[in-house]
Amino acid sequence: MASVVAATICILLAASVPPSSSIPAVYSVGDVRGWALPSGNGAETYNHWAKKNRFQVGDVLDFKYANDSVFLVNHDDYKMCSTTTPVSRFTDGDTKFTFDRPGFFYFVSGVPGHCEAGQRMIVRVVAHSALAAAPASPASPPSAGFGSASSPVVSAPASPGYGSSAGGSTPTSFGPSPLAEPSGASSRALAAGFSLVTCLLAGVIAMIAFA
Repeated sequence: MASVVAATICILLAASVPPSSSIPAVYSVGDVRGWALPSGNGAETYNHWAKKNRFQVGDVLDFKYANDSVFLVNHDDYKMCSTTTPVSRFTDGDTKFTFDRPGFFYFVSGVPGHCEAGQRMIVRVVAHSALAAAPASPASPPSAGFGSASSPVVSAPASPGYGSSAGGSTPTSFGPSPLAEPSGASSRALAAGFSLVTCLLAGVIAMIAFA
């Protein structure tokens, strides 16, 4: 009897918890380095950082910076490192940008010379259904060069529509600020683990109650 009650409780709990793939994740851009001008030839580019992660609609990029800025630009301005007509600009030092659609997003620093020196990034965002059907290996966004004439040219087409941000001075659109969450996809794994632990505890309580 106890096992039946425990199983019933687990099923109800599982039905009440959203799939882990649909839980928004917060990614700290550049990890410990944050959003800053790369220093040294061995510094990881922001495109390399983006390739290591899997972004989906609803996820959040957390830009932390000082004496700098974040510009959301279109594909052509990204290639040219042009900051004259950004889609959105943010200067608050702690910008949380939420992806509201799948596709490519292009970010550059608004400080003169920083984009050319490597402070720019392409992020590819997929829908939840596309992420679930994708293979285990991370999908790579289009490659882009950083301050080198021999670097490959970005060939991804520009995508209409842009996400929202909780920070900045003149964003195109705003969305509600997400609460602080563990960085990256670990928040999704944490939620799934919490559901499992809760289920196990419920089973123990049920067995004790019917012992």
